[in-house]
Amino acid sequence: MSDEVEDDAEGDVHPWWSPESSKFWSLLFMLGIILHIIVTSVSEIGLDAHVHATYVTVEDGTGEDRLDWGHTRPVDSQSSDPSYSPEIGGTYWAWHAWFGLWFDVMGHSTEAIQTGALLLAALMLFIVWRCTERLYGTEEAARLTALVSINPALLFAAGRVYPEEFMLIAISIALLTLLLGLRTGGKGMPLLWLMAPAAVLFGATVKGIDPTAAVLIFIIGFIAFAIDESNELLVKVTRRPHRAFIASSGAVVLVFLGFALFAPAGLTVSSLREAPLRFLSAVMFSILDVAIIFMLFGMVLWPFIKDSLSAGFTLVDREAGLLAGVIGGMTTAIVLYVAALWTHESLLWNAEWPWMIWSMGNNGRYATMLMIPCFWYVMRIRQLQVEEREEEKEVEEEVGYHSLENLGMKWRSVLIGICLLLPLSLLVAFHGQTSWTGDAAEYLSTEMDDEQDFLFVSEATLGMHWLYSFHLEVDADGTRNITGHWRAMDSSWQDELLNGTEFEDRGNLSNVKWVILSPEVGEDFSHQDWQQANSGIAPWMNGGGEWIILSKN
Repeated sequence: MSDEVEDDAEGDVHPWWSPESSKFWSLLFMLGIILHIIVTSVSEIGLDAHVHATYVTVEDGTGEDRLDWGHTRPVDSQSSDPSYSPEIGGTYWAWHAWFGLWFDVMGHSTEAIQTGALLLAALMLFIVWRCTERLYGTEEAARLTALVSINPALLFAAGRVYPEEFMLIAISIALLTLLLGLRTGGKGMPLLWLMAPAAVLFGATVKGIDPTAAVLIFIIGFIAFAIDESNELLVKVTRRPHRAFIASSGAVVLVFLGFALFAPAGLTVSSLREAPLRFLSAVMFSILDVAIIFMLFGMVLWPFIKDSLSAGFTLVDREAGLLAGVIGGMTTAIVLYVAALWTHESLLWNAEWPWMIWSMGNNGRYATMLMIPCFWYVMRIRQLQVEEREEEKEVEEEVGYHSLENLGMKWRSVLIGICLLLPLSLLVAFHGQTSWTGDAAEYLSTEMDDEQDFLFVSEATLGMHWLYSFHLEVDADGTRNITGHWRAMDSSWQDELLNGTEFEDRGNLSNVKWVILSPEVGEDFSHQDWQQANSGIAPWMNGGGEWIILSKN
């Protein structure tokens, strides 16, 4: 292919494959759209999506917003108990509202969910483009949207129907209203002022987080920026990006410690009290996962990190300070939350440490919502330099801060970053989520009678989440009265099944007519009352091996 070139506004010539060329970003955006179409077509929905779909579909069928096969965090870490199912779906009301609305239009199916995920991705890209254009211009908006479109973590979320793209929409709208408010002094914007905390509230409930603390911190922080002119100390913090970053990060640490020390036992944040040393080691891994892998590398931020850090110590600007404060507070919150989640889940499932992190390392994708404030900060420091040159009527271009619109010598680093990222994006899109439970669930849905139970046996880690991957196919709305049970493979489930032994905090298996043995069970289960009904081979990405379905004679 020939190296076509184009002239920029200043007459410079760039080949199409250079990030300094607009054609490069147009092609990258087209690739991103194609990858989103592919990933939402070939990928199976993720485990969390199955759980959230259960809340919505069961409510549609029974009027109760609950997990009818038992809580995903059971009292007995080796088994399920359908009677223990707190109605906590309401804490995810924004995400469930989207699921419910889409199910009403398209029906209860994984295909419907994936179609909705593609439309949500399109909405996300449009909002990223429109919000960025409003603040920093068309070229910056086009290039950032293209970069967002090929982000592997966002493609991962789209294919598995996880809420990260929803959260990116929320943070974009919230920040846009705040920044416009700072630029205009809040004049004539009462409606837009309300949109910012509303977007934060939606973003928090999408992840099932109590929005009270998030919205409260958000409001207090913004008030500090809005009234900083009246207080000399506030001016020193809000208009210096490095100080705003440190102040917001420190505030989040204090709030987190307060919740961790006084929250009831059993909550995610309480893991700090239950296993402090494990939590501290998890924080180190979380910083690597969230800040290094998913932010600096995954967002291609590393070419701009030097400029961003140096500007943070020299700039005096309220808008840059606000963005730095948001980045500092949210990065700290995500790092601490992910560390607490890993620690809590490892304790819940009695998983070996630190190998649990390998299973849940993709939690670092929560940082993708910071892609917008991070690049807006980069764009803002460049914008300030351009404005300063224009005021001083400088003719010659200075070597200074760079952004996506004006890369300068950083174009090589950006090109390298994108080239390193694209293989991951292609792998995520073309491979997608794999599981074997879909085939097993499809078989059960046609063979099981109403009001029968089945038992799913697997390893302990995320066993309940895997159980709910059967729900949408077997008994989506709960009207068939089918109950799925789960047991860890070393939980003495044979004694319960064959001898009728009952244990506290475990569901009764007396009505079980079907048993599904996951590949990792590796056990040749045979009994005169049971026969093999079906089997299959799990995908190699799920560890391979044979899964087996047994039916009662």
